[in-house]
Amino acid sequence: MLTKYALKEHITPFLFAFFVTTFVLILETLPRLVSLVIDKSVSIWIVLELVGLNLAWMLALSTPMSILVATISAFGRLSSDSEILSVKASGVNPVRILVPVILASIAIAGIMIHFNDQILPGLNHKARVLMGDIRVMRPTLIFTPSRFVDDIRGYLILLDRVDHKTSEVGGVRINDIRNPQYPVMILAERGLMEFVDGGNTIKFTLYDGEINELDMKDPSAYKRISFGKQIFYVTGVGSELVRSESGHKTDREMNIAEMENYISKVKKSMNPFRQRATTLISTEFESLFDDSVSTSYAEDTTYLNMTDSMALVAFRDRVSSVERRVERTISQIKEQEKLVARYQIEINKKYSIPFAGLVFVLFGAPLAIMTRRGGMGFSIAVSLGIFVMYWASLIGGEDLADRGLIDPFWAMWGANVFVGIIGLFLIYIMYTERPITVLLRKR
Repeated sequence: MLTKYALKEHITPFLFAFFVTTFVLILETLPRLVSLVIDKSVSIWIVLELVGLNLAWMLALSTPMSILVATISAFGRLSSDSEILSVKASGVNPVRILVPVILASIAIAGIMIHFNDQILPGLNHKARVLMGDIRVMRPTLIFTPSRFVDDIRGYLILLDRVDHKTSEVGGVRINDIRNPQYPVMILAERGLMEFVDGGNTIKFTLYDGEINELDMKDPSAYKRISFGKQIFYVTGVGSELVRSESGHKTDREMNIAEMENYISKVKKSMNPFRQRATTLISTEFESLFDDSVSTSYAEDTTYLNMTDSMALVAFRDRVSSVERRVERTISQIKEQEKLVARYQIEINKKYSIPFAGLVFVLFGAPLAIMTRRGGMGFSIAVSLGIFVMYWASLIGGEDLADRGLIDPFWAMWGANVFVGIIGLFLIYIMYTERPITVLLRKR
């Protein structure tokens, strides 16, 4: 009965915090999505699809945050309503109430690990590809008199006069630069403009004009052709979204098995660099300091007439050359090590963030019971402060690990370990019912 009651008290605040947190994250992305609608004329369905794909990483963040809010809210209410005192009076230690919540957080962590490993990477990949397709979309063409239109790839169009009702145009200048080596300039006094092929092509029917063909390598090969009437087609002007596929995946678009396989390949690729550095140092410096070096110099006519000072300069140059080659090799090894660290960070992140929910239970439950403060507002305020510090430590740890200053494991798990230790200490105080001041005096 106590187990069901404890879990039931967490359901409502968890769901409330989950929806609020997710909604806030969606609002944070809205300005970027609105700009897509305005600048690229993207349909609302594409925007909703993009929101749905981005919901994946939002859920990964909002879940542990919601667990923290639910824990502080539920245990804070139980404590403020003196229900924790009633539990103590019945001979049950308050820690007993924590057990089902801890087990539930472990179960949620297991689900989120599977989600982060098997579902999130694929959705991240689709979101990135879709965003890339949207970025290359051309906004809806708007022809304004005396203003260049450069939205069409390979073309630069200028119209002095435009009548949108009759489709008549005047003072037409079309620069065809699809082949930069052979640009073509089309000039016409007047003409008609219409969209064909479902809006993907512009058909220009031009009158009284000329075609100028240039050869950038041979200016003397310039050609000029006059015409009375000519039809030109400008293709690739459609503003529809063209979906593409990408086989390339970033670290956030791979599951754990794919990243481990990639790390294995990178580590194997580092072996030739290490062998090259070792071989270079051993062979070059042995030859420099070997007794036979004088013989090799003697056989080279370059060194026959060298003075001692010239020989010393040549020796220093050779040493500097070897040093630079070794430094380049070491630099290549370090770059590969940074790449390995980046993927190891992402692997640890897939585990550490889900287990943050468990850590927040260990920390939030005794904190709420001791402060005896309930209410959703207090819970959200405290949870937000804790989560901001937690997230800041993750970002800082990731940056330090990227620079090779700390191990990727501690970069992602350090905050969990630190908060978890504090939580266990608070649980111990709550279990023994001994004030902190007493424990500190004994120390």
